[in-house]
Amino acid sequence: MPVILSDIFGDPNVGIFSFANEKIAVLPAGISSKKLDSYREALGTEACSIGVADSRLVGVYASGNSNAILLPYIATEEEISKIRSTGVRIAIIQEKRTALGNLILCNDHGAVVDPRLKPKTVSAIEKALKVPVQTGTIGGLPQVGSLATASNKGVLANPIIDESEKRHIAEVLKVPVSVGTVNSGVPYPKSGIVVNSKGAVVGSHTLGTELLTVSTVFQTDEVKYGSAFNSHPRGVNHQRSQAVQDHRRPPKERRKSSLQERDPSPQERGRASEPIR
Repeated sequence: MPVILSDIFGDPNVGIFSFANEKIAVLPAGISSKKLDSYREALGTEACSIGVADSRLVGVYASGNSNAILLPYIATEEEISKIRSTGVRIAIIQEKRTALGNLILCNDHGAVVDPRLKPKTVSAIEKALKVPVQTGTIGGLPQVGSLATASNKGVLANPIIDESEKRHIAEVLKVPVSVGTVNSGVPYPKSGIVVNSKGAVVGSHTLGTELLTVSTVFQTDEVKYGSAFNSHPRGVNHQRSQAVQDHRRPPKERRKSSLQERDPSPQERGRASEPIR
C-alpha cells in the first residue's frame, strides 16, 4: 500500500480538493492526466476530474464509502451524471448544511456524523451508506469530517479529541483511532490526506514524523513524492526534515552549517585586503 506526497494546483491541502473511496477518486476539474494517473496508482481506483457544486472543493462537499458517494443537493446534474457514469452509486442529501465532507466521518463499517444534522438527514445517510450511523464530536466540536479522516484500516484525528470520543468513533467505525497532524503541523487530518485501504495521497508539506504516523495508522508501505513517484525511504521527507533539524540548531552552529567550507577566491582575497574608506 503506497503513500505519495502531492498537491492540487500547487496547494498541499489535497483532502480539501479531492475525495476517494475503494472504487473511485474524484478530483476537481482541470487536473492534469498525469495527476489523475498518480491518484489511480496510489489509491488503486479509477479517477475522474470534475467539480462539485461548481466548485473545486470536492473533498469539502463530497463524502461516502464503498456503497455510495454522498453529494449535496447543490451539485449540478452534469456533475452527478459524470460521476455516476463511472459506475458508482450517488446519493443526493437534502440538507441545508452542504459541506458533507466536513460533517461525515465514515468507512465501510460505520459513520459518525455532525450532531446538528436533522434525524431525517441521518436516516438518509444511513440508508445510502448501508452502515450504522451515530452522531459524535471531536474535541467537543461537531465537524467530525474535517477533524479526522478514516479508512477501513484506521482513523487519524485532530489531537484535541478526548478518550471518550476516541472510544465512540472506534466502536462505530470498528478501527483504531490515532491522533496526528499533516502539512507541517496542521491539526486537521482531513485537509491533507486522501486515503482508502489500498493507499494514500498526502499533502506535499507533510513532515517525516507526520508521514510515519500516517504510515502506521493506515498501514502503508513506501513513501513516494508527486506524480513522478520519486521514491523516498519510508516515513522520511528529506528536504523538509533537514530544514527543521537545521532550524532547531543553536544560532552559531546553524550559521556554520549553512556555509560551505572552501578557500576564498583571488577576487575575494583582494577585496579583503582593501582598506576601508
